[in-house]
Parts: sequence; structure tokens; C-alpha cells
Amino acid sequence: MRVFANLLLVMISAAFLSACVTPNPQAIGPFPTNYRDNVISYVKDAFFDPYSIRDAEISYPQQGHLFFQQGWLTCLRANAKNRLGGYTGRKVVALLINNGRVVQSMSDAPLCNQVSYQGFEELEKL
Repeated sequence: MRVFANLLLVMISAAFLSACVTPNPQAIGPFPTNYRDNVISYVKDAFFDPYSIRDAEISYPQQGHLFFQQGWLTCLRANAKNRLGGYTGRKVVALLINNGRVVQSMSDAPLCNQVSYQGFEELEKL
């Protein structure tokens, strides 16, 4: 039991320390100047009905990490249809962009509550 407690302490400490690591410019890639296009490509592949999206907004990318991978974080807020054909209400998704493509996503990420959004008409016009 003591070994498990020590292992748990080491894992928790590593998680807290990883939040303090400064992003490495080589690991995150250059600033994604075409981040809107990257998000549109991701949405076309990942969303059930990307052509039904309305009320879309996006945040400006900032350096960060998701699940211990570094990159440029941007948040997407949008309303889209589900498999039954009804709108589900506005959902928030954090997207991690690394070297020009979305590599990870996280629904309902708390960090997306602290960013400012701007309209994302390009996504609504698919």
C-alpha cells in the first residue's frame, strides 16, 4: 500500500510540475496564422453534420497544452445538429494546433470559459 501511495504522490507532483513548464517553440511549431482554416478542416472530419453549424465563435490561439502535449490552444463555440437532426445547443471545444493541424481536442474545457471569442462566419458558411 505504501508503494501505491508513493507512486500516486509522484504522479500528482509530475502533473502539477508539467503545468509550470514553458512551451518549447520547436515542440509547438510556429504561430498558426491559418488557424481558422485548420479548425474548419478539423470540424469537417470530426463533427457529425458540419454543414448545419450556426452561432459559431472562435478564440485567438495562445500557447498552452492539452493532455501533456504542447501547442497553440484555440476554443470553438458552436451549435450543430446531432444524429437525430436536432440542434444540441452551443457546445465548447478546446482545440490544440501543432505544426499546422489540430492534434487534440477536449469538450467543455474549463480554460475556454476565460477567453474572448470573435465571430466565425467562415464555419457557418460551409
